Amino acid sequence: MKFTRIAATGLAAAGLVAGGAVLASPASADTASTSPNGAYWPVLRQGQTSENVRALQWFLSCEGYEQPAPSHYGPKTTANVHAFQLRFLTWGRDGNVGAYTWRALLGDIPSTGYGQRGDCVKGLQVLLNKWRYNDDLPISGYHGSRTKAKLVRFQGAHGLPANGVVDLRTYQKLIATPAGR
Repeated sequence: MKFTRIAATGLAAAGLVAGGAVLASPASADTASTSPNGAYWPVLRQGQTSENVRALQWFLSCEGYEQPAPSHYGPKTTANVHAFQLRFLTWGRDGNVGAYTWRALLGDIPSTGYGQRGDCVKGLQVLLNKWRYNDDLPISGYHGSRTKAKLVRFQGAHGLPANGVVDLRTYQKLIATPAGR
């Protein structure tokens, strides 16, 4: 198991202990919209459609959980999220994506930096296209100069270091900020 996923699982457990809550199934579902550090993450469930769902599906594919054509959070996405949760979370393994699943999934995504290719980059491009800026990116899976420029512009507009490096804070802002803001 990768170190960051172990750490994310530990943070989830620590958050429960610190909060004094003892959760049991089914109340232990990952429907928390805030993580232990207070960051907001939207909760995704079966039946939803959105750019966040589409990005989630590319990130799952990047992690080896193959998805059909992205856009709808259906039974296949639920099954893939559940399989991911069984592997990387100690609780909240219900197929919903809340703060703990987002952090476990994105905390150890392979590099989506300049020059990289793959489904992880497609997820990043989908999220960047939520902010139109009159220059929608093709979902090519290649992190070239257009993807980097749009990423730097987004980071600068949202109080993040405008360095073109995608970290967990950048992903959180991309996912949590409503489109167009």
